[in-house]
Amino acid sequence: MTYTTALPVGGQNMVPVMNQLQSVQPSATAADERITGKVTDKTGNGLPGVSVVVKGTTRGTTTDQDGNYLLNIPNGNVTLIYSFIGYETREVEVKNQTQINVALENDVKSLEEVVVVGYGTQKKVNLTGAVAAVDGVEIAKRPVGQTSSALQGLMPGVIVKTSSGRPGGDGATIRIRNSLGGIGQAAPLTLIDGIEGSIDNIDPNLIETISVLKDAASSSIYGSRAAGGVILVTTKRAKSNRISVNYNNYVGWQAPTNLPKMANAVDHMLLTNEAYVNVGRSPLYSDDLIQKYRTEGATNRDLYPDTDWQKAVLTGSGLQQSHFLSINGGSDRIRFLTSIGFFDQKGIIESSSFRRYTIRNNADIQLSKKFSARVDLQLVAPTTIEPGRGTDEVFHWMNRIPANQIGINANGTWGDGWNGDNPIAFSRDGGTRKNNSPYVLLNSALTYRPTNWLTAEVAFAPKYAISFDKNFNKAVQTYKPNGTLSFLAPAKSTLTEANSRSFYNTLRGTVTADKVFGDHGVKMLLGFQREDFRNDNSSAYREGFILPDYQVLNAGASDIQRSSGSASEWALQSLFGRINYDYKQKYLLEANARYDGSSRFAAGRQYGFFPSISAGWRISQENFMQPLSHVVNELKLRGSWGRLGNQNTTGTYGFTSYLNFGAYTFGKQIVNVAALNTMANAETSWETSEMTDVGLDATLFSHFTLTADYFYKRTYDILLTLDIPGIIGLGAPTQNAGIVDNRGWELGLNYRAAVKDFKFDVGFNISDLTNKVIDMRGVNQTGLTVNREGYPSASIYGLVAEGLFQTADEVASHAQQFGVIKPGDIKYKDQNNDGIINASDEVVLGSQLPRFTYGTTLNASWKGFSLNVLVQGVGKANGFLYQQGIMPFYLGGTVQEQHKNHWTPENPNAMFPRLAFSEANNEKVSSFWMKNAAYLRLKNVQLSYTIPSKVVQRAGIKNLRIFANGQNLFTIDKFWNGYDVETPVGVGNAYPQVKLYSFGIDANF
Repeated sequence: MTYTTALPVGGQNMVPVMNQLQSVQPSATAADERITGKVTDKTGNGLPGVSVVVKGTTRGTTTDQDGNYLLNIPNGNVTLIYSFIGYETREVEVKNQTQINVALENDVKSLEEVVVVGYGTQKKVNLTGAVAAVDGVEIAKRPVGQTSSALQGLMPGVIVKTSSGRPGGDGATIRIRNSLGGIGQAAPLTLIDGIEGSIDNIDPNLIETISVLKDAASSSIYGSRAAGGVILVTTKRAKSNRISVNYNNYVGWQAPTNLPKMANAVDHMLLTNEAYVNVGRSPLYSDDLIQKYRTEGATNRDLYPDTDWQKAVLTGSGLQQSHFLSINGGSDRIRFLTSIGFFDQKGIIESSSFRRYTIRNNADIQLSKKFSARVDLQLVAPTTIEPGRGTDEVFHWMNRIPANQIGINANGTWGDGWNGDNPIAFSRDGGTRKNNSPYVLLNSALTYRPTNWLTAEVAFAPKYAISFDKNFNKAVQTYKPNGTLSFLAPAKSTLTEANSRSFYNTLRGTVTADKVFGDHGVKMLLGFQREDFRNDNSSAYREGFILPDYQVLNAGASDIQRSSGSASEWALQSLFGRINYDYKQKYLLEANARYDGSSRFAAGRQYGFFPSISAGWRISQENFMQPLSHVVNELKLRGSWGRLGNQNTTGTYGFTSYLNFGAYTFGKQIVNVAALNTMANAETSWETSEMTDVGLDATLFSHFTLTADYFYKRTYDILLTLDIPGIIGLGAPTQNAGIVDNRGWELGLNYRAAVKDFKFDVGFNISDLTNKVIDMRGVNQTGLTVNREGYPSASIYGLVAEGLFQTADEVASHAQQFGVIKPGDIKYKDQNNDGIINASDEVVLGSQLPRFTYGTTLNASWKGFSLNVLVQGVGKANGFLYQQGIMPFYLGGTVQEQHKNHWTPENPNAMFPRLAFSEANNEKVSSFWMKNAAYLRLKNVQLSYTIPSKVVQRAGIKNLRIFANGQNLFTIDKFWNGYDVETPVGVGNAYPQVKLYSFGIDANF
């Protein structure tokens, strides 16, 4: 079992291990009395580091390594408090005693701590699978709009990558012991209170805990959808019968983490001239024009523009705010927790925002002594807006157009930009893409408990979701500075509207028996589940809007219009079970199985069986370990094996042929036609994974916890498109053929302690994953990222660069490359020594798979102050930028400041090749443009202060905490300047990640 959780710093019994007798108390006076003694566990072993404090004072000490203590106490009858992590706190009246020996009992509550697992909970100490968990308190500290991003850096083996800061699109990609790309790398199944959903659809303030099932033993009970691991989100429920109210909020401002520094107008023209001369052409800009830019440009930007495109485009407020109100109440029979949330995120560009309203009510009803019910209702209404042409287009043109092109004329009209492509104009005035995706979910359950060891539950959860997309791409008119019309881009305004309605049902029944027979503990689970889903969607299109302010379909021209519609459905039904056995809670055994039937496969291939088995040995419970129990509090060895499936590979109807409908012209008639283009394969079935895991869990000195795992996972029957004879006349179908291996290790460490009022815990986790494609059935992919046998999935593929040519003789003696080659151009390796550089010389260059992912958390508190710090990073990875993102003058674009460090005879060891216009050689995919994508990031810092209760209670407030927060504060990396390292492969047009500075309050009434 892997159990990693961020521990609260405000808890009790947090004391440091002391190697010698220490006392934190005033100097003894004549009236003081001296007390000595020894603190032991129930077996008589001395306990080091036990806190011994005079009740009602700060006078106290801690026991030494043998459990002995000495304490000066005030004269008179006082009470001593003995506290230690993992043991029950004891209070002893001194009376007339001068020596007090105390034996502490194990804290049963600590031993009974449970962890959420598939279809239930288990005692943490009895887990035999690899399960990581994090408390909702830690999630809520992160000011994020998409909850997936809040998991980054918190758990080993959970790879979380955030590649964008776009409002509504800044969710993270999560992979559990899987690569982030390529074949056989399934996304995890996410369940919210047992119902499948997106983790980004749940407000962080609603979350009680998140458990991640990482190995096959803990995941196999979810069968055909668990190949990528399972994320279990548990929401908060009412904790008491009395009415209480909580309100928390924050307000903050965003700014880009990184942007490339672009060349100004004069530098662009000078460097362009150099590039022209280098390819044998005359300079494009005259010296006289460049001089006028220098002398007259500041007073006449219409004639001599020097546009800072980034400054002109990034004019969004970047304001982000969150408000969350929850009401807890009820009676002995009914308890409820009602929550209302509002999240609003403005972009750093115009026409970019994300807004979400959340209403949730969790109710628990005790119908009778044996019957109880749970009724949860949630309504979520998110709205995402971005420019009509999309944010990628905005950032592409923002960093592509030279500074000597005009963005806004002096009279306020839109300038030409680049032949009408003006990112300032179309980000502010080019229409919008708007998505509304509200949904309502009812999650209800009826529980019957005839005895204290038998529980039966029936759950029904319908979910209705709609999605409405409206994309109005407005034609923007640009002008010359003198007011004459210039470009209209696009040529016509267009409107596309799409509607989607989905209905998803879950019906589940379970029976759980949990009973102890002497030294034998047995827990059994049997269950049935059926899920069905249907989606209906339609879309419509028109163009030619004479009055663009009227953005409805009927306002468009009727001569060019299109409409379409479709529907799809699927169903899944399953039987599942689990049995747990333990002997004296020392020897542990667990077996899981699920029998899944999916409508996604043809008859005869619809059902699959997914078993697992795991075992654990709590070595610390053995008699021979008892003399060390004060040092080794918990030590468990565990191992597991299991089989998992992935049904989400073939689409809804992957086993059958598709008919493509359309229109075709025969003669002078337009007729409707249907065509069969792709061959069917009714033999397709699940991708299957088998995983073996060996792990160790330990708690030492009651302060230090360790969890370590090694795993091996093979995924086979991966769907590939293999060659078929061309005479068939149809496209090739997919077949279960590929094999991929993942293997790796994980380590989680945590230490917590306290020194008087100063409490702290430090956590560190690190994991490594290696990935290799084993079998592609001879398919050799080409392109920027490929899956090739013997290499990681989605490897970077291209030419190997051997530096820059330095002399003409070096060029002449090397293999023939692309176009006219001169000193300063990139030199490529001739892999096959045939004297020609071409596609045959392309090889696997590196892997974008992050290796050695790590995270460190620090939680510290002193009196009312609290500090929380999260640092996360990647130890090894490759990144690749190309095209406009990093290549100088790509397709006529501009250059960046860093491009000034280019090759010249005087600068032979330059960062970039010689400047050249319209030369293909230096723009090939090669290792020259690959960079180290390892990084360390200060992800989050929160500083808070809880105002003393006696101050705020006068205003009717029970507790009030104020805080300030910083997100993505700084990053240390060796990636390309100006680009965020978490977007390691691309062309530089992604919405950049953002840093956020915020402050807020958390109040209880």
